[in-house]
Amino acid sequence: MSYLFFIIYLVLFCWLLTKIKFIKDAGLSNRLIILLFLLRIIAGLVNGYINLYHYPYSDAASFQQNGLIEYHLLITDPKEFFTNIFTYPHQNSGLFDITDSFWNNLRSDLIIKLLAFFNIFSRGNFFINTIFYNFAIFFGSVFFYRIFTRLFPEKKILLILILFSFPSLIYFTSGINKDGLVFLGLGIICYNLFFLLKKKFSTQKFLWLVSGLAMIFLFRNFVLLTLVPAIISWLIAEKNKKFKLPAFIICYVFFTGLFFGLGLLHPALNLPQYVSTRQIAFIEIAKEGQSAININPLFPGFRSFLNNAPQALNHTLMRPYLTEKFELLYLPPQIEIFVFQVLFFIFLLFRSRDKKPDAFIYFCIFFSLSMFLMIGYTIPIMGAIVRYRSIYLPLLVIPILCYTNWENFLKFIHFKK
Repeated sequence: MSYLFFIIYLVLFCWLLTKIKFIKDAGLSNRLIILLFLLRIIAGLVNGYINLYHYPYSDAASFQQNGLIEYHLLITDPKEFFTNIFTYPHQNSGLFDITDSFWNNLRSDLIIKLLAFFNIFSRGNFFINTIFYNFAIFFGSVFFYRIFTRLFPEKKILLILILFSFPSLIYFTSGINKDGLVFLGLGIICYNLFFLLKKKFSTQKFLWLVSGLAMIFLFRNFVLLTLVPAIISWLIAEKNKKFKLPAFIICYVFFTGLFFGLGLLHPALNLPQYVSTRQIAFIEIAKEGQSAININPLFPGFRSFLNNAPQALNHTLMRPYLTEKFELLYLPPQIEIFVFQVLFFIFLLFRSRDKKPDAFIYFCIFFSLSMFLMIGYTIPIMGAIVRYRSIYLPLLVIPILCYTNWENFLKFIHFKK
């Protein structure tokens, strides 16, 4: 019976996607919309199967189990269901704590509550819930697609391949976890801010922008540490179009000083200490992980952050190396990051100078690199690094591909032959 329900819901949501005006206005054909959604569902099923049956302890398995418990609570005691999220005992209350903290647990609690509602219609079937979940996350790709096709209308096929089928992006955002919701939140923020800046003010788009920021805050609040400077730099650069890159550089110098200087005003504002503490907590978690890597200790001072930056970027932009580990699950991220490095090298040699980048492109570059630094500073687990960077890597790949002069590259290859 569960197989029949799965097929019915899959057909229903495929049909529904083709009827939504926002998606149709992106210029995607009905057949392509269905194909791309099915690709996401397949990735979600593979992700779910691996996390449920390959790993003994995973977030997906925990979410499934607790989602069923909360579903029964929703049916039997709705008042407790809607209030217990505020009554769980927590030892810590820090906004950026990652263990036994209200704010850290809230992100998982919200997913569990969401699954409880899904279970009303799925009868507790994890894989049917995957359809519901990916129906929402699909919009994240559409948001970014509509932005980038505005900037690169001639690159639609390339953009579809990256935003809807980039291997690590689709794999990690298709599984029921925080990554897809963060990707959706970023899509909401970027889309609505992009068109607020390009067109006249819209109350609807502003409210959507606020809702996207709220999603990021609730599901991965530390991302705001890098998102806020990127957004403010974007706003300033958009108002100073002749000095877009200098505007970003000056803003980031200012925010770097602010990052290290706020702690002098009050200990609670010591952001470097939060990042350092976060690294220590992840090192403890890594002791139980299967892909732990060595990471230099990070101290809450400018010199330590500066000294650790090369290692942080190496972990996020270079690893896992092709020669690092011979396991089937390691092979896809090894190939993906190697291809990225080759594309970046080609970009450096054959960069197109015809078009000046939009301020949004600089936002993508500065925000992504900031996230890679944050991930590299704090995460000593290779599997987690691959997962966390999957959301931001396409934001670097797209500018690299779209600002490479492929005609000159092909001429060069032909000449060598």
